[in-house]
Amino acid sequence: MSEKSQSGGISRRSFVKTAGFAAGITGLVGAAGMTSVQEWFAPVTASAEDEEHIAYTFHQYHCGGMCPLKCTVRGGRLVLVEPNRCTDDRYETICLKGISEVQHIYGSGRAQVPLRRIGERGENKFEQISWDEALDEIVNAIKEIQQQHGKNSVLVTLADEAGAYTGNMLQAILGAQGRGKTGIDVGYGNGFDPAIGLGGGYATSSAEARDWVDSKLVLTVGSNFCESSLPNARAFFEAKEAGARMVTVDPHFSTTACKSDEWVPIEPGTDPALFLGMVSHILNQKLYDEAFMKAHTAFPFLVDIETGKLVRDHEPQMVTGKDGKEVPEDGIADPYFVIDETTGEVVAYQSTNSAALSGTTIYEGREVCTVFDLLVDKQKPYTTEWASQVTTIPAHKIEELAEQYASGPSALALGWGGGDKMSNADVAGHACAIMVALTGNIGRPGAAAGVFVGGAFGSGYAAKFGVWKLPEQYVAAKQEMASYDMRTKQNSVRAVISFGDDLAQHYGNMGKSEEWYRSLDLVVMLDPYYTESCKWADYVLPLTTRFENDADYGDVRTGYNNIVMQNKVIDPLFEAKTDFWVQREICKRLGCADILPSSPEEFVNRKLSDSEDPYVSRLTPETINNFNGVYPCEGIEEPKRNFVDYKFLTSSKRMDVYYENMLPYGQELPAWVPCSEATNDNPLREKYPLQLANVRTRFHIHNQFNDSVWMQELYTSTVDMNPIDMKARGLSTGDAVTIRSDRGSVKVRIHGNEAIRPGSARLYEGATSDFTLEGNMQSLTNDATEARGYDQLAGPVTPFSDTLVEVQQA
Repeated sequence: MSEKSQSGGISRRSFVKTAGFAAGITGLVGAAGMTSVQEWFAPVTASAEDEEHIAYTFHQYHCGGMCPLKCTVRGGRLVLVEPNRCTDDRYETICLKGISEVQHIYGSGRAQVPLRRIGERGENKFEQISWDEALDEIVNAIKEIQQQHGKNSVLVTLADEAGAYTGNMLQAILGAQGRGKTGIDVGYGNGFDPAIGLGGGYATSSAEARDWVDSKLVLTVGSNFCESSLPNARAFFEAKEAGARMVTVDPHFSTTACKSDEWVPIEPGTDPALFLGMVSHILNQKLYDEAFMKAHTAFPFLVDIETGKLVRDHEPQMVTGKDGKEVPEDGIADPYFVIDETTGEVVAYQSTNSAALSGTTIYEGREVCTVFDLLVDKQKPYTTEWASQVTTIPAHKIEELAEQYASGPSALALGWGGGDKMSNADVAGHACAIMVALTGNIGRPGAAAGVFVGGAFGSGYAAKFGVWKLPEQYVAAKQEMASYDMRTKQNSVRAVISFGDDLAQHYGNMGKSEEWYRSLDLVVMLDPYYTESCKWADYVLPLTTRFENDADYGDVRTGYNNIVMQNKVIDPLFEAKTDFWVQREICKRLGCADILPSSPEEFVNRKLSDSEDPYVSRLTPETINNFNGVYPCEGIEEPKRNFVDYKFLTSSKRMDVYYENMLPYGQELPAWVPCSEATNDNPLREKYPLQLANVRTRFHIHNQFNDSVWMQELYTSTVDMNPIDMKARGLSTGDAVTIRSDRGSVKVRIHGNEAIRPGSARLYEGATSDFTLEGNMQSLTNDATEARGYDQLAGPVTPFSDTLVEVQQA
């Protein structure tokens, strides 16, 4: 048989070809025990005595898929991963990453044993120690640091690939700070979410993608949905088959673009200009829904023309309510005023059903006008011809898109991996909110907007689980600042305990991050895999994957419209431990183990039984497992749609499109600002003429699966460029090249690709130094923050793709 099996699978020789990788990657000194994976793949003789059983779990939360998996175990080894049978076959999903886990969890990239640093931090030199040694030393160090610098001197960060329990509870147990605002995936949401009150800064869509079958237009901007949302891609094709027009706006000819009815190329970083041009056309052609605007938006609200402030009866005095949230003392959160069309008088907006959409008057000696009138005036410079010059999209095409969108029902599908990573993404998100408010494309079948990912991130049906409550004295410290600011601003943090790769995944400009880590007193990394951050740790502690457990079941969560169970598939591999076990061991050393669940089973049972939702509280793990570990959420027959009653989650219960807090920045209504770096007129372009697209891919989940041998046969870190740009630099496919920015450099192979827009280069996220020729992609990326971001819902966005580079022969 050839290297590839007859069925197209991967041969055993390929399966083990990087065995022993762990010893090399970790720089182990004097390590004993298992530092190679050879024994896991030693030839075995099948026999009738080999036990075979089926177990059920779920896969990655971080991609939003939460695919329910059916796992075959033979002789104690995971040998097959398949989609799990569900009540609806649309949720029987898996991708190559899930299939590859039968190799990946045994792979040489696993963090296999506890390690202690013996060289300089970042030098990547470690020695193997026991779990007891590691935990004793770590807890003693934490006690000493907190005694000297205070409880908030410890920072606990949690990534979803590294476990579910410990980070959420350990932060409170230690009285530590958490990661807080990260700057990731909040570009569009900062501008969009305040208008509707949903999304928390992440632009979570107002309906799920199944709703697209009722759309006339699905306009995808800044989202490569068919690649980055693989488990949900079926919804795209169902909508297309149902007659929805699928249009993708993207600088590059992406996977989603090639499956759409139309691809509209756009200059990177100019999404706000496209939306502003569309708004102008909708206004000029009166394509808006006047009845919706009057009844359900802030467009009729009056504004003091001189100050720009909304006209109120009074400024509400805020007090702390029973639930701990800020509420108005007199119960009136939004005493806004409108002009009554019938009487011409200024009245409270709740007191009339005939608010004027347009009008200017004098109120208490001040000249006031409606938000709508201000919008019309502010939009005057943003003609479709102007938008065409900025975006390179023809004006007639912008007008056509505006007309199609306004006719509705339309879905506006945004993404987290494209324009969202630009410094002006908040302006784009705000302009999107204006488009929705003008046309009423929300709350009805086929009309929705935001990032469509799946139930794991809130756009689908979700179960409300109970919470394990700690004694009241165990409270997390107040967050001093966003963790990206901790790298450069004075703060209390002296120790970082990180579940999952924090250093190389969550910050741009890695040079700053490395300098910060060098200054800390303690860095502890806990991860199933030896990722880039591990090199900068004092201790590396190996965690189990979702397939391994020392209990019958370990967690229950909401998948895409389903409740899914993490059952034990196999025993923990190597010396890996569950994060639940680690948490209890830390608490034992702190003398407070009794505040935690006695077992993972107790934890899961409490999440179910303590739910405030009767549909969930009646469930038991056994009930869910009777359905192969996947149980439908309530009401999933129809796509979930928010705001069907047009009651938005804002103080006025309307779409509050006027952002008074943005007045100091001129962004009370969206106003064009270019990117901070990747603009055509930036003088830096003379040295770094290419915009670096740092986008998601079907081959990885962020920087996970870099080390998967099977996935490496399909993709390794490569920069893609248009052949026109390559020819100008004398480059050919396969050449080793150096990518440089003002912040650093990385070496990779290059690949000619006509799908890439000239003037750009594409490098998939997660290109860390063990999987490039040299260096880490985050050494290139932009971390500059905009001042207005600090007054926005989720804090400044980290503009990873607002980055200029040059590519040259290495």
